[in-house]
Amino acid sequence: MNAKSKQRIESKERILNVACRLFKKNGYSATGIDLVMSEAGLTAGGFYAHFRSKTDLLEQAIEHSMKHSRQLLIKDTEHLSGEEKIKAIMNRYISAGHRDLAEKGCILPALAAEIPRGTKKSNQLVSYYIRKWADEISQHMPHENALALISKAVGAILLSRMVNKTDLSDQIISAARL
Repeated sequence: MNAKSKQRIESKERILNVACRLFKKNGYSATGIDLVMSEAGLTAGGFYAHFRSKTDLLEQAIEHSMKHSRQLLIKDTEHLSGEEKIKAIMNRYISAGHRDLAEKGCILPALAAEIPRGTKKSNQLVSYYIRKWADEISQHMPHENALALISKAVGAILLSRMVNKTDLSDQIISAARL
């Protein structure tokens, strides 16, 4: 790979990382291309060398973020099984740290109101991620129960963020943990 190709890949990765962080922190609608490119240390004009549109950026950011989130969720759980593995994965997700650091967390609760209004592809990407997560948990329990746990986890983070900085937020996290 030549230096120019390597630089292009690195630039795109930087844009995706910044976009993921800003979309999670500010929301998709409130995050402009100029801000993403500025925070990535690139000119706004270079955006279209990597993405067809802001919607394309959202779709790629969802995929990028979900892959990263999945890796974090299952990290260091290879040696666990059954309820122990499920508990480790779910409690990693349902945490005060995840609640407090939206820009570093899962994209699902951060963009819960915006993803359904997105494209068919963004909805398919989210569906794929949820299915993968459910498949991981379903190795240790019925599929319907796995989906219920995922719904509980995402809902707990979403609700706890809505009432953050209150005792109710901590109560929600505590109640949802396994």
